[in-house]
Amino acid sequence: MIEIVKQIINFYIKNLRTPKLFELNIENSPLLNERISCFVTFYYKWDIRWASWNIKEIKENWVSELIENTINALTKDPRFKPINITEASELKIRIDKIISREILKEKSMKQIDPTTSWIIVIQKDYDKMACILPNIDAKLLTWEDYIPILKEKLNEKEFKEENYIIYEIKTQIETSY
Repeated sequence: MIEIVKQIINFYIKNLRTPKLFELNIENSPLLNERISCFVTFYYKWDIRWASWNIKEIKENWVSELIENTINALTKDPRFKPINITEASELKIRIDKIISREILKEKSMKQIDPTTSWIIVIQKDYDKMACILPNIDAKLLTWEDYIPILKEKLNEKEFKEENYIIYEIKTQIETSY
């Protein structure tokens, strides 16, 4: 997966456009036969710089999902400027393949381990959304550590769990570091 993302980045930097499947070196890849959802995160100088994800399988296969999330992360993450050539050569890559997602109904955030699960919170009127990946920060050790991060990401003074739809997400992680 990392090698495919590197190909996507290199193609984009060289051609300034999104690659088509046939323009990547992926013949006979089992990733062409599986639908997934994933989160692609890029680090530059060990800081998160770009990210993009889908919580549900949208594309017809893994590679198409990686292409969309890679390009969206590099060009459309509103928190950061689009990537430049210098940054592209120094990127560290993290790919989280979603293996399970569960809406918390009876369960509370208090029961989630931030070292193994990530969460997505969506305001019930769908106005705001935030996510936190596992092991994204060494200070993220208990469910209580989610709260200040969520307040900042949601631009809220207070976080009330009952005002949000909350997903617990489990992933398989692949990195280039």
